[in-house]
Amino acid sequence: MDNLGIISKYGYKCIAISAVLLIISLIFDFWFSFFVILFLVTLWIYRNPERLPQSEDSKAIVSPIDGIVEDIKKCNYNGRSYSEILIRSRIIDCGVLRAACDMEIVSVKRRNGLNLHSSDANLNLLNNRATIISKNQDIILRISTSAFTSKVYLENLTCVKSGRRIGFIKDGKVCLLIPLNTRISVAKGDKIKACNIIGYIDE
Repeated sequence: MDNLGIISKYGYKCIAISAVLLIISLIFDFWFSFFVILFLVTLWIYRNPERLPQSEDSKAIVSPIDGIVEDIKKCNYNGRSYSEILIRSRIIDCGVLRAACDMEIVSVKRRNGLNLHSSDANLNLLNNRATIISKNQDIILRISTSAFTSKVYLENLTCVKSGRRIGFIKDGKVCLLIPLNTRISVAKGDKIKACNIIGYIDE
């Protein structure tokens, strides 16, 4: 099922529930204004805007989600060194996950956990997590939930183009691991949108 509508398919259930509550409140004249606001907020949370990568360069790395850059540092994963860009996506941000570049996905790992909101990296390790590993260009996405969401939704994809929708998360953190030779063009504290340029991989 394609996920190209103005509302993400992952929000259909929540939107249907809020719509039913709105109808019930209208019938029984009970808190109608509240449920109108709830319905509109639910639509906003699950919005699914069209985005195109800012560059078609094969070496360009784009943001996989809307949010704020919380940290940029060097890290190790499975014995290899990477540059790590941590993006905090809040519930008010668009939660659509997108491919950071042309990706050949070779592995998707999930781990069940908690739903905590914390700036402590050690506590964040306890949350629900999903890790997407790409064969080409050594790109890794690590996605963790936070207080307002319990699941990372992912499409069943293998080869994806840069900027294509690959999933959804209402609230959480996306950790992008990229090669050390990437010229990073964002800084800690920057507010970015999905498909904005994060950097370019040097030859």
